[in-house]
Amino acid sequence: MELLGFGLTYAISACGAAIGVGMIGAAALNAAGRNPEKINDYRTLMVLAIAFADALAIIGLVVAIIGNTMV
Repeated sequence: MELLGFGLTYAISACGAAIGVGMIGAAALNAAGRNPEKINDYRTLMVLAIAFADALAIIGLVVAIIGNTMV
């Protein structure tokens, strides 16, 4: 049961981060399609936003590990 809690804790946060990264990528491609001259600015902002979204998955992993060791 403890491993199920660990798996769900990380899986839910990773799923949320993956959905966020997909939405960020779709929005960046949509913006690039509307204004192709600004692609370098969009790329910079997209990489920064993806780093923040992945940080949430890493935080979820840390919380899952801490929660698993306390039980």
